[in-house]
Amino acid sequence: GNGLLFRGGAEGPLTQFVSALKEARRHLAAAAVARSISIFAMYPMDTLKTRSQIGQENIFRLGGLYNGVAGSLFGQVPYGVLTFGSYEMYKKSLLEKFSGAPQPLLIAIAAVLGDVTGSGWLCPSEVVKQKMQAGVYSSTGEAIRSIWQKKGIAGLYEGYLGGLARDVPFRVAQLTSYEVTKSLYLKMKRRRLEKRAARSGTRFDGTHLELSAIDSAACGAIAGTFSAAITCPLDRIKTLLQVDSATYGGSVIGCASKILREEGIGGLIQGIGPRVVYIAPSVVIFFIAYEQVQQRLAHRERNSRQD
Repeated sequence: GNGLLFRGGAEGPLTQFVSALKEARRHLAAAAVARSISIFAMYPMDTLKTRSQIGQENIFRLGGLYNGVAGSLFGQVPYGVLTFGSYEMYKKSLLEKFSGAPQPLLIAIAAVLGDVTGSGWLCPSEVVKQKMQAGVYSSTGEAIRSIWQKKGIAGLYEGYLGGLARDVPFRVAQLTSYEVTKSLYLKMKRRRLEKRAARSGTRFDGTHLELSAIDSAACGAIAGTFSAAITCPLDRIKTLLQVDSATYGGSVIGCASKILREEGIGGLIQGIGPRVVYIAPSVVIFFIAYEQVQQRLAHRERNSRQD
């Protein structure tokens, strides 16, 4: 049958969306909790990274390591919920509707659609956050009012396409590599459990084959390291443009050309070590929390249905 997002009939788009949301409520709740834990746990590292990128001295001072964390959570947590929650919905629908298509391709498409869905929320909060970081506004309310008065809704979506150009490749790499790694790992785990069952004279029926916390960490580490490494050039270009746009040509192509001209190909992967060290743990924390919360909710749903 067709997936939730592709059903026709008398149902309107809003009804379909609500039913899809209800279907994925477990994924949405898991994503919210996981995103909060991941952001809060790694926020001091993010602060150190920002201090280093803008050239501050004594970046390891303890004061202010959690400055701005509330605003970051306000923008990033709903973004994470929308991205990962809608990704699960899109993935389910695409796999049902196009069962003959290559699974990694459908996962990548679902990842892009999920990121586009989340970006609708993230962009305005990023615009406000960046303007406040630059000292243009002293409060969120002042920022929103001023941007709205000057440019309307378009002002809150400045740089929307640029943000997607940075974030989509990372999301595709992260989710696709995680799903592929998870799938391979579960196949190996199934074989191992089947052999163990055969030796003891029993039969492994394969029900409730899930990732443990350690399994999730292993898959998350592989996905995070791979994604952070291959998107390092985009991250360096983004950082240089944010710090000194005029010097680096004011565009992605101009910045990339300057790096290649002055530093060679190696310049594009400068900083790959710190990026992997920062990204990989946050991805691991997210996926451990995500899998654990999702599984706990699934067990609770199964128990409530049995009762």
